[in-house]
Amino acid sequence: MSIKTLKTDILIVGAGPAGLTAGIYAARAGKKVLILEGSGSSRLRIDYKLENYPGFPSIDSGELLDIIRRQALSFGAEVVAGDAIAFALDGDRKYVTTKDAVIESGAVILATGKPMPKERLIGGEDRLLGQGVSYCATCDGPLFRGATVAAVGHSEAALEEVGALQAMGCRVLWVPGKPGGLDSPAVRALEEKGVSIRRDGKIKEIRGAERVEAVLVEGASGAEIVPVSAVFLFREIPAGPLFERAGLVLDHKQCVAVDRFQRTNIPGVFAAGDITCGGLQVVAAAGEGCVAAMQALIHLRA
Repeated sequence: MSIKTLKTDILIVGAGPAGLTAGIYAARAGKKVLILEGSGSSRLRIDYKLENYPGFPSIDSGELLDIIRRQALSFGAEVVAGDAIAFALDGDRKYVTTKDAVIESGAVILATGKPMPKERLIGGEDRLLGQGVSYCATCDGPLFRGATVAAVGHSEAALEEVGALQAMGCRVLWVPGKPGGLDSPAVRALEEKGVSIRRDGKIKEIRGAERVEAVLVEGASGAEIVPVSAVFLFREIPAGPLFERAGLVLDHKQCVAVDRFQRTNIPGVFAAGDITCGGLQVVAAAGEGCVAAMQALIHLRA
C-alpha cells in the first residue's frame, strides 16, 4: 500500500466534541481543516441521555455528537479515518503519520480524548458500559442519587470522586482495589458520612442482565455478591507514549499539559478535551476546542 501525503492548514486529531468544535471554528475562519477520526469511539457514542449540555435539557449523547459533526462539515471541515502512529511536531510544519498517510499541517490540535483501557480489568465492565458502568462521577452520579453504587480506585482523584458521589446523595461502597494508603483524615471523614470502604476487597465481576445489578467482591473473608445500581471506575490512564516521544510535556496525571489558551509546550500544537484532564465534561471539551482553534488561527497568522 502506497503512503499518500495530505496537506492542510490545521490538523485536528480526534473527532469528539472538542475536535469537532475546533473544526467548526477553524473551518468557519476559512482555513483548510482536516479532522483525523481514530478507531476509538468518542465517549458520546456510548448511548446515554445528556442533561447538562447548555441549550438541550435532555438529548441523546450520540445525537448531540452528530449535530456538532454536521455543523463542522457544513463549514468545510473534512473528516478522514485513521489512527495516528507517529508525530513530528518540532518544526514550523507539523507531520502526523497514519498507516496509509503522512499529514502535513501548519498547526495541530490534539483532541483524542482520554483513552479507555485496552484490557478490561473487571468482568462485565465492557458489556455494561453506559448501562451503569461509568468513568465519571460528575457526569453520571446525579442519575443514581439515593441508590447504592460501587466505586473502584485508590488514587487521590478517586478519593475526590468518591466524595463527589457521596455529596450527590449516592450510597457509596468504595472498593479501592489496593491495600494501604486509606487512613487519611479525608478518608475517615467520608466514612463518618456513611461511605462504606472495603479496604481488603477487590471487585472481580460486575453483574446484570441489561443494566448493572450487583458486584462480586472478594476479600479476606471470602466472596460476597453486593447489589448496586452502578459501578464507577476511577483509573489514571496515561495519554500515551506517542505524545512523550513527540516531546510533549505530560502532567502528573499523564495528561497533556496546557496553559489557559490550550497551548502545549510545543509552538503550534494545542490540546483540548478529556486529553487535558480538564473538566471531563462535554461542554468543557467543546469550550476548550473553541479556544484551541482560535489560538491555532493566531499561530498561523504569526
